[in-house]
Amino acid sequence: MNRPLTIRWRRPGRPGALVWAVCAVVGLVVAVSVVVRDGGPPEADALAASLGSAAAQSSGPGFPGVVSDSAPPVGDAAPAAPHAPLAGPDGTGAAPTRPVYALADHPLFAQHAGLGRVDCALPAWRDTSGAAQAFYTAALTCLDAAWEPALRGAGLPFRAPRLNVPNSAEVARASCGADRPEAFYCAVSETIVIPLDASRPTVAGSRRGAQLALLAHEYAHHVQNLIGVDRAYRDHRTDLGWEGGEGALLGRRLELQAGCFAGMFFGVNDGRGDLDRPTWQEAARHTRGARDDNAWGWWKWGSDKGDAFECNTWYAAEQNVA
Repeated sequence: MNRPLTIRWRRPGRPGALVWAVCAVVGLVVAVSVVVRDGGPPEADALAASLGSAAAQSSGPGFPGVVSDSAPPVGDAAPAAPHAPLAGPDGTGAAPTRPVYALADHPLFAQHAGLGRVDCALPAWRDTSGAAQAFYTAALTCLDAAWEPALRGAGLPFRAPRLNVPNSAEVARASCGADRPEAFYCAVSETIVIPLDASRPTVAGSRRGAQLALLAHEYAHHVQNLIGVDRAYRDHRTDLGWEGGEGALLGRRLELQAGCFAGMFFGVNDGRGDLDRPTWQEAARHTRGARDDNAWGWWKWGSDKGDAFECNTWYAAEQNVA
């Protein structure tokens, strides 16, 4: 039997009543959303077990199946990063934050939450080991600056990921114990790995946009890991099965959410520092070049909205995540 997904809000040092109050508020938001979209009482257990209830198949937040190519990046029209003091008037003595192991009902997706604005300074891209390392290190700093206020402001944990830019994909595979694609995130060590030989065809001819898109997508997997989504996904997929069917669709939701998060970063920070419009266009071409309409749609939707609420792929209709 599939285990229901739960929200674990309890944190050391916080009054129990406050914890339960927060749980109740989040639960109410989720419940109301389901009632509005479904037209009846939510089948919470069914949604948790398969993410296939009527609520998950109807309209709501997230990529609706079609995006406008003419819509510009959202820029400053995006929601601000959340602002919620951890504890006390000056934020000192705050209890440590904890991840929330949930998917569709994760609290980050129950509010309109944007990213920090970043005036990103990037060195010129050159196809050499030293230059690539310098570029990705600087870009990682920009992503940290965008995501840290969003997660800390929502009361979720934040840690900067490690970065490994080896020359060889063989070395990269050994670092995470599996055969991996051009770039990947290793959750165990919280490391983004971008082997130069494997990623070279992807970034060929790009000033920096494709390179940054590659990094932003893997960074999004780091975010999913930090906030508890990745663990909830793995637990639930173990229940569903890792081969084919519903398990594969769940994996697709994970990847498309990472794409939406990456699009958020580009959309919110378009025109800031070195993140100029040509950089956005290169990143868009990189994403669209995969010829995957839903992958493009979620990335573009993230860029159009700049809102974590709109990246809830776990609640999206199946045709929009297939």
